[in-house]
Amino acid sequence: MTISGGTFDPSICEMEPIATPGAIQPHGALMTARADSGRVAHASVNLGEILGLPAASVLGAPIGEVIGRVNEILLREARRSGSETPETIGSFRRSDGQLLHLHAFQSGDYMCLDIEPVRDEDGRLPPGARQSVIETFSSAMTQVELCELAVHGLQLVLGYDRVMAYRFGADGHGEVIAERRRQDLEPYLGLHYPASDIPQIARALYLRQRVGAIADACYRPVPLLGHPELDDGKPLDLTHSSLRSVSPIHLDYMQNMHTAASLTIGLADGDRLWGMLVCHNTTPRIAGPEWRATAGMIGQVVSLLLSRLGEVENAAETLARQSTLSTLVERLSTGDTLAAAFVAADQLILDLVGASAAVVRLAGQELHFGRTPPVDAMQKVLDSLGRPSPLEVLSLDDVTLRHPELPELLAAGSGILLLPLTSGDGDLIAWFRPEHVQTITWGGNPAEHGTWNPATQRMRPRASFDAWKETVTGRSLPWTSAERNCARELGEAIAAEMAQRTRAELARLRHYDPLTGLANRSYLQERLAQDGQSAAALLFIDLDRFKAVNDSMGHGVGDGLLIEVARSLVATVRPHDLVVRLGGDEFVVLCHRLDAAGIVSLAERLRQVLEQPFEVAGRKCHISASIGIAMADSIGDLDLVRAADIAMYAAKKNGGNRGELFRPSLYEETTQLVELDNDMRGAIESEQFHLVYQPIFAL
Repeated sequence: MTISGGTFDPSICEMEPIATPGAIQPHGALMTARADSGRVAHASVNLGEILGLPAASVLGAPIGEVIGRVNEILLREARRSGSETPETIGSFRRSDGQLLHLHAFQSGDYMCLDIEPVRDEDGRLPPGARQSVIETFSSAMTQVELCELAVHGLQLVLGYDRVMAYRFGADGHGEVIAERRRQDLEPYLGLHYPASDIPQIARALYLRQRVGAIADACYRPVPLLGHPELDDGKPLDLTHSSLRSVSPIHLDYMQNMHTAASLTIGLADGDRLWGMLVCHNTTPRIAGPEWRATAGMIGQVVSLLLSRLGEVENAAETLARQSTLSTLVERLSTGDTLAAAFVAADQLILDLVGASAAVVRLAGQELHFGRTPPVDAMQKVLDSLGRPSPLEVLSLDDVTLRHPELPELLAAGSGILLLPLTSGDGDLIAWFRPEHVQTITWGGNPAEHGTWNPATQRMRPRASFDAWKETVTGRSLPWTSAERNCARELGEAIAAEMAQRTRAELARLRHYDPLTGLANRSYLQERLAQDGQSAAALLFIDLDRFKAVNDSMGHGVGDGLLIEVARSLVATVRPHDLVVRLGGDEFVVLCHRLDAAGIVSLAERLRQVLEQPFEVAGRKCHISASIGIAMADSIGDLDLVRAADIAMYAAKKNGGNRGELFRPSLYEETTQLVELDNDMRGAIESEQFHLVYQPIFAL
């Protein structure tokens, strides 16, 4: 790569071998052994200072002879556990009495050891200090409050001069959202830092190894020596070494910030790096194993809570908009047309997502709400977005920056939230926001990333971190995930309403039920009038406990259940039998050429099918059915539907989940029951009624 003098190239930082530097920090030593042979393959040059054995003398030796047989066993056990997380395996005492910490991690075919002296200056944390800090987190109501508690606790326990919480924005830049510092230090709270300050390669490393420490920004890296036969020649991955040497560019960066030592904790939300907790000290400071363990535990708990609090904050915002959404969806069901319903909803459409204007295109009509951008400019923006899939919500807050040739967008359309509708043909809703001028304070000029020194062949980071204010123009307020979710839910409601209106029209024209698609009562009456009742049989099916489904799970689930019941009925009867939905939870099956045994057998099959639980919207619905059976040759002067209805009520009276064959004596017994009003019929379906009556007939 050729770089001109003085030009900063961020790609250089991304290519740095930060996980495989071939060196460590000097406050400890590192040693590796082949997993197969147990012989020492690598050793840091300073091994003699730390372990008391020169590096050259241990290369090729069995690891057990160097650290003791017990520690070798623990080292192998740590490898067998398969965890990449560094693990404390024990300690080792040198011949002069110096006690050493041993920490194991794995790297490819090697068992690796970080070796650190136990220092008096490390200090031990007060008993329960870690737990006390974590317990304070329960009072946090937002992510920022959680970070404020975390930085306070870390400074209190570890005593660094400055502790900050650093949150990454959508574009990768960082912002200090919480800070505790020594009083004489300049505050960083509220400052923003460009994304290039923390390259993507470093962010990925913090997802694998959450805690990193630098004891002295002015240290000289200690190289590793490799055994000529045991070193496979590949760069040794030191991601999980607490002693890993860091980028020289980062050390320069620290020195430019007048920071001598640091302890950094990666904060993850799922599989992305949300931000970091950063501890700075103005003098060198070694973060011992106990401090790192405390930092790691606090970081782990904060990461878990960040995700939950983010969901809570999003849910709270969504809930605040749900009332508007519910009212808007209700309005859509009114009006002669959907377009008329939108006009009646007017301000609700804007309030739903906090927009200043909106355009609705529906079935060839275009409706405008609020102060919309000029038509030509708006169309150019919409054309540039292509043809996203229906209900695929797109949001932009920088439309003006993308279209500098359209300055007229500033006042009305710097931001756009686009919702394509399922009806196709260019149907959509587009919400707009005006420009929102904002002042951001950066920690140094974000345009001055650093310089390249051709003489030293090294990148030098910027030296100034003085507050630098930037006025951001050409952007609207960003669209939140809650606003995008509300837009998507509105799209789904519009799709449902359009489908409902279409089904209703088809039902009106074709005598079919709009919900289930079955023939309706009118069609049945016409069919009976056409075919007559000779050689016919009819099953009258009324669902038991359906009201309880509606009451406990909602009418949406109830409607879904009716659809599933209809499908099951059609699938169970013969192809030429007619299945009808009379209304509510009442169905009819009209059959021809079936004798009494055949119709009773069919009724039993249907009863068994309806007794099985139905899964609707991921929920189990348990119902059953009362079935009245009427044969044309045994009903006298009654019509089939009336006779089957009487038999159904007898089945219902006798406990439900059964069939009852019509016989003349039932007419007198059930006349009063049939005349009950709707409220009483609901009571008949209740469990209390079932306890009163004993079954007198069951299939």
